[in-house]
Amino acid sequence: MFHKLLIANRGEIAVRIIKACRQLHIQTVAVCSTIDRQAWYTQLADEVVCIGPAAATGSYLNAEAILMAAINTHADAIHPGYGFLAENADFAAMCAECGITWIGPQADQIRLMGDKSRAKQFAQQQGVPVLAGRSIQGLAWPQIKQTALRMGFPLVLKASHGGGGKGIRVIDDVQALHQQLRVARAEAAAAFLNDAMYLEHFLPSARHIEVQVLGTGATVHILGDRDCSLQLHKQKVLEESPASILTPAQRRDLYRLSQQLLAETGYQSLGTIEYLFADGQFYFMEMNTRLQVEHGVTELTTGIDIVVAQIKQAAGVPLHLASTVDLVPTKTAIEARITAVLPVEHTLIEQFSWPATSRVDTGYRAGDHFVTMYDGLIAKLMVTGTTRAQAVQHLQTALAAVKLVGPATNLNFLRQTVARPAYVADQVTIHSLAAWEANS
Repeated sequence: MFHKLLIANRGEIAVRIIKACRQLHIQTVAVCSTIDRQAWYTQLADEVVCIGPAAATGSYLNAEAILMAAINTHADAIHPGYGFLAENADFAAMCAECGITWIGPQADQIRLMGDKSRAKQFAQQQGVPVLAGRSIQGLAWPQIKQTALRMGFPLVLKASHGGGGKGIRVIDDVQALHQQLRVARAEAAAAFLNDAMYLEHFLPSARHIEVQVLGTGATVHILGDRDCSLQLHKQKVLEESPASILTPAQRRDLYRLSQQLLAETGYQSLGTIEYLFADGQFYFMEMNTRLQVEHGVTELTTGIDIVVAQIKQAAGVPLHLASTVDLVPTKTAIEARITAVLPVEHTLIEQFSWPATSRVDTGYRAGDHFVTMYDGLIAKLMVTGTTRAQAVQHLQTALAAVKLVGPATNLNFLRQTVARPAYVADQVTIHSLAAWEANS
């Protein structure tokens, strides 16, 4: 097992990784920007290294500074969390060159799935259905225009690298494509240090279904599925495990496709395979080669601490997991992301509490200041139920009981959303939340 692990991230995911390391008796090193010096996660870690200024490009995206911190503190492993450098194949390779274990897939596996256009081509080669799409990297505007016209509108413009909804735009015509391309590229470059883009067909009605996997190199364990259809501005808001709309036969097909995708890759570590589901058909969308934000609902439904499992796998400790989970789940878990909303006029979190029956993953406590530099996430609130209907009731009760005084948040919107008849009845698509926000 590792002696000391450096966490190349911040906030709630850093807190989560520290908790997993404590279970495994691993010392932790936190890195921070100057604005995060007093953050809660830095107080939980055994050691702290300030790696740069508040801007992420000088700190959390500064691979050299993070590696130097690991070398100087004698860390033998680096966990990247999610976002920032978590899916940066060059950083993974740099860790290996320095003799530091990268807690994630191998660099070539990250490269394969990190380029969404290349990943879709690979999926097609494995017999996994995909939506029609085309990379536009290196093309001049006239070529991009002709490509879009041949594909036909509406289209989705996506960043080829990274995730989290960054750099994604729904495009209705050529004029919109011309206007949005520069903005989307700039957003992708800022988030992932890469502005490559591609175009994909747009589905007017679909669900977003994903499969959690954990590979050992020899075996790909499937740890269930999630429905992440309720998104706003391409950011997930409500996630649940399992996807309750799937029949056992559809779930079996979903898992078969996921095994088929990775069968020849020798995949290692955690990964999430994302699909669009429409008219009974699954379409491979992308694979995130990292720990996912919404991993908690999978932990609640499987009973597996997947962060601990990920660290054990990287350390070469044998994992005693079933090859698949039950096709007929016996529990439902739902997560609601509590986020700050603009404008953030008050950063001091004066009060923050929630019912003891809920699981809450957060990087903040009452008395902390919300940091506006990076993302809007304040906390992830999770509940369970023996059925989806019961889990929804528990979520409604839990959200009503949350007390958060300080920054303006989406709490009221979440409470309204989970009370909607369409949500309760599970009659939603990937476009529902935007429509509800527009009419609220």
